[in-house]
Amino acid sequence: MNLSVVATFAVVALLEIAVPLALGYWIVKRFGVSWRIFALGALFFIAVQVVHVPLVFVTQTPLYLAFLPFGPPTAVAGLAVYLGLLAGLFEEIGRYLVYRYYFRRREIPLTRENGLLFGTGWGGVESMSVALIVIAGMLSYIVLTSDGATIPLPDDPAVQAQIDAVRALTPLDILPGLAERMMTITLHIAWSLLVLAAVVYGRPLLLALAVLWHAAVDAVAVYLAQTQGILVTEAAVFVFAVLGLVYILWEWRRMGKRVPA
Repeated sequence: MNLSVVATFAVVALLEIAVPLALGYWIVKRFGVSWRIFALGALFFIAVQVVHVPLVFVTQTPLYLAFLPFGPPTAVAGLAVYLGLLAGLFEEIGRYLVYRYYFRRREIPLTRENGLLFGTGWGGVESMSVALIVIAGMLSYIVLTSDGATIPLPDDPAVQAQIDAVRALTPLDILPGLAERMMTITLHIAWSLLVLAAVVYGRPLLLALAVLWHAAVDAVAVYLAQTQGILVTEAAVFVFAVLGLVYILWEWRRMGKRVPA
């Protein structure tokens, strides 16, 4: 067992939990908004996934098999586009409905500060859920690489290949996941502000743009992960995240010039 791998697992999981909470704390203290908005972002992300995730599980394999006669590359591309659109539609329309109906009914101001914290909660709870997966991966690594461990395993070459891959892990195999979570939180904040702008300015086209932007990020990530590997995938997500950060700064200034309704 490589202790540096275990330590990297632990640090990554800790930061995936701590960073969104620290960002939320800074926003609350800096702008005087309520933690309730962070909690609402987290809650409604979970509510959306209750429907979204089972739908993905049920439909992705039949869809892939339907595309497979056209060749594996086409099947991967078709599945990537489908999964991207599904994520964009569920999450961005979900955000829109929360802003349009829940916020207004509860008389929660549709301000840029609330949009910023709502997006942090939305992306933050996703990061925390991934941290739980990282912890599970760490425990699996410890069990499979501990000296003297005797675990009954199926005599299956595919299973053995997966076990060998776990045993061969290095810290550099784990760190990209942390970078991806930080970039994804940035994107969730950008999308939250974009959908907020759609509600505030009464421009449904901005909602459509948020759906397509989200779909593009997910589709590119799925396709590149299957065809080019993790480093190329993370590089592409990084480009999207930089665009997201630029948009956040631009929209922040634009919304700051108006008096919220």
